[in-house]
Amino acid sequence: KATVSVLNWTHLLPLQMLSRQLPRLCAAARPVYAPPAEFGDRVKNMDIKIIDSTLREGEQFDSADFTTQDRVFIAKMLDRLGVDYIEMINPVASAKAMEDCRRLAELNLKTSKILTHVRCDMRDVKAAVESGVDGVNMYMATSEILVAHSHKKGIDEILRLADQAIDYVQKHNLEVRFSCEDTFRSDIDNVLKVYRGVAEMGVDRIGIADTVGIATPLDVYRVVKTVREAIPKEVGIEFHAHDDTGCCLPNALMAVEAGATHIDTCVLGIGERNGIVPLGAFLARLYTINKEAVMDKYNLKCVNALDKFVSRACSVPIPFNNCVTGSGAFTHKAGVHTKAVMSNPGAYEVLSPEDFGVERRVNIRGKITGWNAIKARAQALQLDIPDEQIQIATNFIKNHADSQKISDEAIDTILIQLASGPRISRGDFMAPFAKAMQSGQDTNNPAFQSAAQAAVEALHSYQTELARLAIASLPVQVDNRPYAIVRLEGHIFDQEVLNRTMDICVESKCDFDLVNVQCAKRNEDMSSCDIKLFSTTQSATDVEDTITAITEMCSERGCEVVNITEQSKTSSTPASGNLAAQVLGTEAVAASA
Repeated sequence: KATVSVLNWTHLLPLQMLSRQLPRLCAAARPVYAPPAEFGDRVKNMDIKIIDSTLREGEQFDSADFTTQDRVFIAKMLDRLGVDYIEMINPVASAKAMEDCRRLAELNLKTSKILTHVRCDMRDVKAAVESGVDGVNMYMATSEILVAHSHKKGIDEILRLADQAIDYVQKHNLEVRFSCEDTFRSDIDNVLKVYRGVAEMGVDRIGIADTVGIATPLDVYRVVKTVREAIPKEVGIEFHAHDDTGCCLPNALMAVEAGATHIDTCVLGIGERNGIVPLGAFLARLYTINKEAVMDKYNLKCVNALDKFVSRACSVPIPFNNCVTGSGAFTHKAGVHTKAVMSNPGAYEVLSPEDFGVERRVNIRGKITGWNAIKARAQALQLDIPDEQIQIATNFIKNHADSQKISDEAIDTILIQLASGPRISRGDFMAPFAKAMQSGQDTNNPAFQSAAQAAVEALHSYQTELARLAIASLPVQVDNRPYAIVRLEGHIFDQEVLNRTMDICVESKCDFDLVNVQCAKRNEDMSSCDIKLFSTTQSATDVEDTITAITEMCSERGCEVVNITEQSKTSSTPASGNLAAQVLGTEAVAASA
């Protein structure tokens, strides 16, 4: 309202007065949504129980096909981790499903209770009770679109069926939850009627489900808060969030803040379509809010083993940006970052990898690496190399990385070769001159200064050549795949030739590199680019087909394609002999000694 009132009368103000008053007016405006002052307390206080659904929701993941042994291992690891509940598939799904529900129920886990997820149908509910689990999670669709395409029942009929099923479960002294499937596309009045009704029936908790991932964090806060105020405090709220639009994790946190008591997760976030809240990511988020409480309740080192096991069982790689266990989670590359992290990991890390059973990694292979990272690697290898030598070698490594990839093993080879040569540091080289200064000799003497400068230059030349030869000793990387280089010439930008060429290359079976681009300064001038195509077969038919497609496309747009393939040859010169003598000369080595 404040913002609207400003817009309504600012046209009456002279421009100079408006410019002076605008900061004050903006400061006076209030946001549409203002969280309460205690916002964040429920997450901070860890008023949360985790229901891991890897063995139910996770089973609906595209490539998931867990064996009995898989389920037993995952359940035991989840129990060791400390999750409160483990949700299993519906026992009526198959004889094997019933057998595995019973198997897990008989494990006598220390921490985790076993639940099963079933329809609000007496056949399912009775089977769930017979399976020996600790609780039954039942659901029924309430959104208009799902009701129309599933059970086609009204709210009163849903409540009648729920009453029958809930009563049966309670008579067997099991926990019971009732969930409105597709809550966020359901009419809020219908949802509240169902939740109030099942709460009166005595359910342990109700379930709020973002079945298709449509809710925003503010939607979640509003709905959960509304439901929380509509049912008794002793009735828990379970929240189930899908990740179709990338909001499942923030939605889970907002649900807790609004009053949810239980959060559904899956290892690696697997599940139907894009899956649900990833267990590791949820724990990592809680860790940053209340580290002590999370460390006290959960054995976080189990996260790594669980992610790896589920990744293998589902035949999917762990994403590089996966929280905690992704290859990039604790990898540092930029020079400024690596120096700070080696001094104090907290400078660029909010999670401690040691707490999660994973390792920090410093990437020293790139063109943006810093010499401190190279020095740390040398120290890890127990190599004694002067700082100035490492600084010079780092520049060579970065330049080398500009032209071709360099492995960790190659870095180690370079460092070992540097350490194996004569160790001459600036301090060693300048010792005679320092001694002369201490004895009171005239250090302003031109001959003395000239000798000192020559010594410094000789040392730098030696260390530079030592680094160059260490790089030169690396084996040459040869790509023996058949290839071709084509040059595109013409108006390749305004005719979208280059864009379409990239599309053709990406869609082809061959690999490719954009080797060179020459962009004309004026529209009327011609531009060009070179593309190197690598065959993935010995016959090179994929390269031929790609060139044909590029040529046809360019011809339609008035551009020319020229095959400029050339076979390049490279060679390396190994280091040999007395390196110091090669660089400084025999007399210089003798003098330095």
